[in-house]
Amino acid sequence: MTQATPQPNPAEAYEKTIAQNIFVPWRKDMLERAAAKPGETVLDLACGTGIVTRKLVELLGGKGKVVGLDLNPMMLAVARALVPTDVTPVEFHEGSGTEMPFEDGTFDLVVCQQGLQFFPDHAAGMGEIRRVLKPGGRAVVSTWRGLDDQPFMKAVDVVVTKHLGSAGFALPFSLGDTALLEQLARDAGFTQVDAQVVVKDLHIPEPDKFAPAMMMGAAAVLPEFAALSPEERSALIGKMMPDLMAGIAEFIHGEELVMRSATNVLVASV
Repeated sequence: MTQATPQPNPAEAYEKTIAQNIFVPWRKDMLERAAAKPGETVLDLACGTGIVTRKLVELLGGKGKVVGLDLNPMMLAVARALVPTDVTPVEFHEGSGTEMPFEDGTFDLVVCQQGLQFFPDHAAGMGEIRRVLKPGGRAVVSTWRGLDDQPFMKAVDVVVTKHLGSAGFALPFSLGDTALLEQLARDAGFTQVDAQVVVKDLHIPEPDKFAPAMMMGAAAVLPEFAALSPEERSALIGKMMPDLMAGIAEFIHGEELVMRSATNVLVASV
């Protein structure tokens, strides 16, 4: 009897491809703005596989506490396996960013890298960030600019929409309005608010391997992909690969993929 080939875990694929190649390059910018200090209690909201959490643990150097919150149990399983716990205390919680399981005024700092746009109610999410911050606390929140500012992802979106017959990558790029992000923070009660647009060129090796792995990782964040069985997902990705490689050909330079990436970064304090 022939055994079925094990299918990649979408959260593990997300960590190896999307998180390492896209989120790690942005992490430094976010954490420089956040300026986490030893002794602080910090929330990594929508922590995913713990890309930011891991760096926060290092920055606090054993003095303070880091908490990760995410709605996706697969992502949290990867985070728990990868985040070191022998230096700085770390807790992970499964839960919603619009109804956080924390008391008022719990945290000195809340960071949220590319998570708020996925919340069903952006205002409620920002309100919860404000609620769980201590007096004098601060928040750093990033949200991708719209697809028109992401030429590579826009090309990918055309292919995904064609094959998946849905909104494609609209959701991750649905909170691209910088002024709206600032207004959400003001309406939530933040007193000092500043949002800036930051652009980076990301250089990703082995494009022919990255592209299919990226699509597998997207199943961790796109509901339409997540709804498919592993076998259906693999078959769909295989079917879309010729169109995908043709669509991103202009971004491949030699042995690397060059991806222009634009995000809003909000810094707000209570």
